[in-house]
Amino acid sequence: MTKPSALPENNMRCQSLRLIQIRSFQDKTIEPSENLTLITGPNGSGKTNLMEALYYASAGKSFRTSNDGELIRLGEKEGTILLTFTVHHVDQEIKIRLSRENGKKIFINDTPIKRKELVGLFRTVLFTPDELQLIKGAPQLRRRFLDMEISQVSPRYYEEILRYTRAVQQRNAALKNAQFSGKKPDLDLWDMQIAKGACYIVRKRLETISKMNETVPEMEKILTGNKEKLEIRYLQQGSETPRFDMEWYLEQLSSRREEDARFCHTSIGPHRDDCLFLMNDLDISAYGSQGQQRTAILSMKMAEMEFVRRETGEYPVLLLDDIGSELDGARKKALLDFLMKNQVQTIVTGTEILSDGGKIIDLGNNE
Repeated sequence: MTKPSALPENNMRCQSLRLIQIRSFQDKTIEPSENLTLITGPNGSGKTNLMEALYYASAGKSFRTSNDGELIRLGEKEGTILLTFTVHHVDQEIKIRLSRENGKKIFINDTPIKRKELVGLFRTVLFTPDELQLIKGAPQLRRRFLDMEISQVSPRYYEEILRYTRAVQQRNAALKNAQFSGKKPDLDLWDMQIAKGACYIVRKRLETISKMNETVPEMEKILTGNKEKLEIRYLQQGSETPRFDMEWYLEQLSSRREEDARFCHTSIGPHRDDCLFLMNDLDISAYGSQGQQRTAILSMKMAEMEFVRRETGEYPVLLLDDIGSELDGARKKALLDFLMKNQVQTIVTGTEILSDGGKIIDLGNNE
């Protein structure tokens, strides 16, 4: 494997991760390599627990559960995640305290912050065996993929998503209350807020997809050596051609009020949109093999990584959980060679050593 010569001008780095009463760990510290780290050990040794904690420090939530309490070690009331990292050559520390009674508290350099302020500080891209659901699963998974990607590079986008979601919830609540009261709901205020937020959100999603489509084919070629054409296409509810103007949204919301009132929901907006992954202009969920789907997802993740670098000037940290079960030897080598060449800090888990390069952390040794 090609070894990097020197650290890049700017690349994000995780310096250390300490878990106190988190999942299977009573008190565990790891210090990843500046480039490739292989976390190995038998099943049940806690490999995915470490990846979950790294992602939690990035996103403020788990990729395995929506219940924060599940991260706290059994029998304990509290748990702590401590992450030190470097961004633009400046050392930072994220501390997250989880409590069964008091929820979570987040700190950056000992200063308390809200979750919305956490997103984008320590940027990561995650690949797990479950990522196949990005192609085959529900639309909300693909929306979440886009929203998390954009939020890591745009604090305003994350704020707009929160504001838009609240407006939709308030509109739905007004429709529900109207059913009980028998009075006609006043929806004009919520429609204006939804239309305004939708315009911004859809425009940013389209811009992001356009930028990813510039690099997805290149990533696919690196992994497979072939010239298959991969593309992401945005699917907007109510229009074959994506629209992001206020007048269109207001018209759609108005025309659907009767239907929305019956079901107490909002049937138009970015919360109803979807994405389609195409290979050679065919829907890969229907026409791609499982191997092609896995490679396509990994190509998308690599394109996401390139998108973050272009937007921020730094590669994010790449988290590859159990990649050994997803790719054959040739594709794993092609991926790791690319990552080492570009000096992307990469943390990989598996039950066996995947490469002769990088640092090995063996959880089977009970370090």
